[in-house]
Amino acid sequence: MPHTSLMSAAVMTFAMHWLTLWATGEVLNCRTKHRRTLIASVAAGLIDAVIILLIRSGYLRAYTAVPLAILSILPAVRIAFGPLPLSKFTIVSCHVLGISALAFGGASACAYLTGNRLIPTLLGLVGTVLATTEIGWGYVRRRFREWFLYVPIEIHFGDVRFQVNALIDTGNRLKDPLTGAPVVLLEYSTAAKFLPEEVRRAFMAFDAGDLGLVSELLANSPWLARFRIIPFTSIGDGKGLLPGFRADRILILDGAGHLQTKNVIVGLHVTKFSVGGTFSALLHPDILAKAS
Repeated sequence: MPHTSLMSAAVMTFAMHWLTLWATGEVLNCRTKHRRTLIASVAAGLIDAVIILLIRSGYLRAYTAVPLAILSILPAVRIAFGPLPLSKFTIVSCHVLGISALAFGGASACAYLTGNRLIPTLLGLVGTVLATTEIGWGYVRRRFREWFLYVPIEIHFGDVRFQVNALIDTGNRLKDPLTGAPVVLLEYSTAAKFLPEEVRRAFMAFDAGDLGLVSELLANSPWLARFRIIPFTSIGDGKGLLPGFRADRILILDGAGHLQTKNVIVGLHVTKFSVGGTFSALLHPDILAKAS
């Protein structure tokens, strides 16, 4: 085998193992560290290289390559994902095997059509995995939202100001019933450490349904003038009320500069919006349209 062909085969083998292990982790939500995936890919690639050399040397028959290659997946799964229960290990291994078979088929087709050129073959490998597994839509969609729909915002309440990551939520249509101002939904757990004691206590009283105590706690506070009650309707929870506070302004940070808007209500929500903590606020789409 010429040197260039050997190098191309090594690159393809490593790429396929790394990509299939990574894709399996995303699909099954059992992600691991990149270092472990890298080591597992190298190990599986070395096993494949030994199999190829043994076949070319006449020590193994060609028909034994497939089952041996399948066996090479098992140590790769163990290295990449660590010790797993037998049932979980079987599921992960089957996913890796299935994605590997699809990836190999797509890469082989591209190699045949392009005369075994490395770059088109690699593109065929990557494209096949993304197009034929759950990751093709699920992972790309999540990354698209992170890249294009997540923005850092800075919320100002007088001297209180803090930054959070917000998702531009086209489904958020909440507005202050008195002024018509759009509402930014914010996780209470994120905002709590920045809010004064009386506001935190008022939120807990509101959550418990004691509106009288809310008025009492905020009676001598400048936050009383900011306080709003926001009605909402959701599919899961039905109708309800949210406590909110008028912000002095909200800055939408874009790296090079910022946009700002002043007519905004910040509604405090007890539920976490993002399991992984990627964002902690839901930005009303009208805010972007009105910001300057």
